Amino acid sequence: MQHCLPGTFFDAGRHFSVPGAAGLCAGCGWTFAAASAILFFMKEEKDKERLDKVLSNNGFGSRKSVRSLIRSGAVSVNGQTVLLPDAHVSVTLDRICVNGEEQRVIRHVYLMMNKAAGYVCSTKCGEHKTVFDLLDETYLGKYLGGTIAAVGRLDVDTEGLLVFTTDGSLNHFLTAPKNRIPKTYLVRLRDDVPPETQDLYTRKLADGIHIEADGQEAAADCLGAACSWLAPAECTLTIYEGKYHEVKRMFLALGNEVVYLKRVRMNGLELDPALAPGQYRELTGGELELLARRSDETAPA
Repeated sequence: MQHCLPGTFFDAGRHFSVPGAAGLCAGCGWTFAAASAILFFMKEEKDKERLDKVLSNNGFGSRKSVRSLIRSGAVSVNGQTVLLPDAHVSVTLDRICVNGEEQRVIRHVYLMMNKAAGYVCSTKCGEHKTVFDLLDETYLGKYLGGTIAAVGRLDVDTEGLLVFTTDGSLNHFLTAPKNRIPKTYLVRLRDDVPPETQDLYTRKLADGIHIEADGQEAAADCLGAACSWLAPAECTLTIYEGKYHEVKRMFLALGNEVVYLKRVRMNGLELDPALAPGQYRELTGGELELLARRSDETAPA
């Protein structure tokens, strides 16, 4: 029995026959609520795809070699041999076999990484290594839903939660400023902050602090942010936007300096503490549900 793995959601029709209904896949933990959450983002994606495109984007070579494979009679759909490369198949419902072996149709992948310091989030950089250098090459190919991309960016010296996906709709949802997705950071400061000043910091951050220009980035007024103190020089800060060097500039405006920064949460998804810096893994169904849902959390008024 194939389970509805995170990377094979669109082959999960045999598991999630009624999206949104209560239930759980015993094999992997994908809930029907998770199915509904992702279907929200996939509603505009077409279910029918050319057979040669499906196989080419699932590791069977170029379109030309896949067409030869299909015409050889090696491919069947729902038990029937298909000889036409341009035949359209349902990636959610049809059972596709190559040489008698059922194939997992992978439209999208979803990864979480504990980003290490010293890596940039762009695909190419001459001075620093990139986070894509840490990914296995199997994730760097083209999937049915597109190529993998990082969701937002973290500065080169910032660590913590970084999400990768081929799902452009989810990526847009999580990064569009209008959605005000909460992101929480662990912050360590240069100077200790006594209790009475902690209260002042917290109020100013909640009210929305003004940050000065940084290089080519103009000065700006930030949305309110939620600060919670852990120690005299350590706190968590939840922000609801993504301005350039925002957290660092916020504390600089308060007369302090960030010396360590780590993202620990995005929307409802928390960084897996078992991941060492530079390590990553696929999201579970429950984690993807937490990441994709519309949050009730709002910026401090």
